[in-house]
Amino acid sequence: MVWLYRLQQQLSITRQEGLAILTLAVLFLLGLAVRHLQQQQIPPVAADSLVAPSPTDSIPPSLASSGPRSPSAEQPLNVNTALPKALDALPGIGPALSERIVTYRSTQRPFQRVDELERVSGIGPKTLSTLRPMVRVTAPDSASK
Repeated sequence: MVWLYRLQQQLSITRQEGLAILTLAVLFLLGLAVRHLQQQQIPPVAADSLVAPSPTDSIPPSLASSGPRSPSAEQPLNVNTALPKALDALPGIGPALSERIVTYRSTQRPFQRVDELERVSGIGPKTLSTLRPMVRVTAPDSASK
């Protein structure tokens, strides 16, 4: 508490004013900590955003040993149904970014257009222009048919 006494003398304030300032500072820091924790929580999945898994989500055992295919302009990857491992095969997309894509489409909504990939943190215009020929987006309505 010596530092509080020194602070009081430097600011020319009374002990009660010093304690009031200290209390306000502690409450401010506590509020920042609570806000940080709230931002770290993943929002619950909305019931209307749940989509039945398509047959392309499961990898047949015969293809499991050969690994994921490389997406290309001839064989674009559907970002609404792709597994994180398949997304990881895209240029400029690592494991963390592929997880963010999967999290985004499951917590927000499936992608409607390829341009919506820019909404995922870590994908900018440059990365999107590289990915554009290698990915496609199938609307949820046509994916369930």
